[in-house]
Amino acid sequence: MDGVGPAPAPHSLNALPGLWCPPNESDPLKLGIVIINYNTSADLDRCLESLAAYPPASEHKVVIVDNASSDAGLKEVHARYPDNIWLFNNDNLGYAKGGNQGMAAVEADYYLILNPDIVIQPGGLDHLLSFADQNPRVGMVAPQLLNEDGSVQESCRRFYTLKTLLLRRTFFGRIFPNSETVRLHLMQDFDHLSARPVDWALGGCLLVRNSAMERTGPMDERFFLYFEDVDWCYRMWQAGFEVQYTPDARFIHRHRRDSAKGKFNKTFWLHLGSLLSFYEKWGMLIWLLKKWRDPLLTFLWWVMDLTGLTVAFWTAYGLRGLMGGLFAEPLYAPSEYAPLLYFSWLLASATFLLTGRYRPGALRDDRSASAHLRQVGIVSVLLLASTYLGHQDFISRAVLLMFIPLLAAITAGGDGLFRRLLRRLERGHFSLERTLLVGPPGRIQKWLAQARDLTSQGVDVAGYVVDPSEGGGLPPLAGGDVPWLGRRSEIIEVVRRYRISQVVFWDNPEVGEAQADGHWQLLASLRRMRVRLRWQAGSAWLLATGARPEVFGRELSAVQGSGSGMAVRALGDRLGAVALGIALGVLGLGPWLWLRLVRAPAGKVRWQSLTASDLWGHDPRLTLAVSESGQPLPLWNQWRLAGPLLRGHLAVLGPRPWTMGRVDIPREPEDLLDFWQSEPRAPGLAGTWSRERGQKGWGAWWATWKQLWQNPGGLGVLGAHLDDNGEPSPEESAAQPQSYPSQKTDPDVVGDTFPSG
Repeated sequence: MDGVGPAPAPHSLNALPGLWCPPNESDPLKLGIVIINYNTSADLDRCLESLAAYPPASEHKVVIVDNASSDAGLKEVHARYPDNIWLFNNDNLGYAKGGNQGMAAVEADYYLILNPDIVIQPGGLDHLLSFADQNPRVGMVAPQLLNEDGSVQESCRRFYTLKTLLLRRTFFGRIFPNSETVRLHLMQDFDHLSARPVDWALGGCLLVRNSAMERTGPMDERFFLYFEDVDWCYRMWQAGFEVQYTPDARFIHRHRRDSAKGKFNKTFWLHLGSLLSFYEKWGMLIWLLKKWRDPLLTFLWWVMDLTGLTVAFWTAYGLRGLMGGLFAEPLYAPSEYAPLLYFSWLLASATFLLTGRYRPGALRDDRSASAHLRQVGIVSVLLLASTYLGHQDFISRAVLLMFIPLLAAITAGGDGLFRRLLRRLERGHFSLERTLLVGPPGRIQKWLAQARDLTSQGVDVAGYVVDPSEGGGLPPLAGGDVPWLGRRSEIIEVVRRYRISQVVFWDNPEVGEAQADGHWQLLASLRRMRVRLRWQAGSAWLLATGARPEVFGRELSAVQGSGSGMAVRALGDRLGAVALGIALGVLGLGPWLWLRLVRAPAGKVRWQSLTASDLWGHDPRLTLAVSESGQPLPLWNQWRLAGPLLRGHLAVLGPRPWTMGRVDIPREPEDLLDFWQSEPRAPGLAGTWSRERGQKGWGAWWATWKQLWQNPGGLGVLGAHLDDNGEPSPEESAAQPQSYPSQKTDPDVVGDTFPSG
């Protein structure tokens, strides 16, 4: 894209209103041609001359967006083509933002985004429009681009992979100059002489369908230069539209790969920054990091605090050593102080945790100096008291007294540095959480208008979801930046497709006619996927479930955590399941041989297979040893449960596994509260469901372990309602009017796979 130069200071995507303003034209045109120019007046003159010579047969308008060019000749070009629409920016706003400005200037069925170095050929524009009209599923059409000598340019691409990036952007490309990976990425296996779907095409000449853009939004303005075309094409595929290449439409393109001219070239660094932005937005690894953003940031914050404490401690020790002549007592060796440092780590960690320093959302709060001093003061008082009560005479009080102000200053400085770094990443659109909005469009539009800059809250809005009142789609919101992505029934697929980390609802999670069982299945699946749930509603009861009140978009909201707080419990569950699995696999071999060789031939035992289900969408396939009456045998006979336990499909303690494709939907107030206060866990062989309601103390624990030992999984009499294939009998299925289909689709993390043309 030759229409931009080096980037100015970064702008926020949502901080600039009117990026997609209402068009000026009252009646839509067939085609709006948008040219983004920056210091390429000679190319622009040639492009406009070719447009005037070979215009399309359909009604059209030409919009030229100039990004504060300073080269000679622009005034002459402007004077030669006064009938076109000219937009002059005071600053270089970038290719994506300039393109969006141009499209906002006219309303058209199609938009053609052009570089100034494109030369229109006879019939090229008509061929493009004809191809698009004949293929309604196509969201973008890329023409054949020719070099000035008439040879065909490799303008089509397959999506990037890590291997492609290493070979295209590092020294590995020189080591393997004839790599098959690069050849396939550049689609050199394709002759470029026939029409076909492609992953993406160079954005120097792209025809975009306006109705498709309503589902994808315009170009993403976080990309100042480069990768805005890759991102736009990727979103087209994600929204269900195709990107097609046609050789029937031909244009000349004076293509210059400025990003490949050397690592010290400015455009190379712009290319690299856009590449990072693209993978921050779509890469699976980055998506996983953002999903676990809060615990990771808290962990890094804690590490920074302990590092600051260590630096303060040894700095105080060093200062005391330098001032040795001022004290009568000698300074003991550093090894004598090491236990005190370790104790300080433990004391500071516990104090900071209990005083709310690491609470969720604390990094976004405006932290006062007094709060920080109170926390450091508590650590200091406890440390002084412990050394005094412990009669540790070898510890220099001077070291401790110097350590306290150093601790306050260094941790405060690290705190401020950490927060500034986080804000800087967010302003550059890194570390933002991809967010999906669910609710009435009018309500969302009002919220977006007053929310202003959402990047300051770490939010990147992907779009909104709502059921349209009639067939067809819905218009984009926030001036075109927030597209409609689908219906409520498609939320799970939208979350997986667009790498969503947070879903915001504008309705209450109540139980009633409007909230059918499928709604609970949706919420359970989202929580299982570790997606953060947030409600922009005044439901006070949500706070009783552990939801956190926050101001979000200048409104009060309640946010349910993404499950990251259960990391320790999840690790404990996993270790317990592995231990029990190993025990059953090793110690259960003897009982299994006894069952197989003695009791099975006598008809006193058999093996029953079944599919268990739970509210979180787990569906483990289990095989249990059951008696001739269908009663599961005690735990020591269940050797074949070792596999599901080792694979994490079962837990020792967890929610009750159900059979026949149904789950225990929360309906009673106590069950609803338990659902929201609990965390997603694999089905357990025992759990709180083993106890009677209200049972506590030793009686509750005894009931739990008795269940685990005598009837693992609490599956009852299996032979009475399951056939040999583990499926419910017709009589038993008919007796279950409250049955609830389990989530069969696996909403776990999907790979970093891009749609293929």
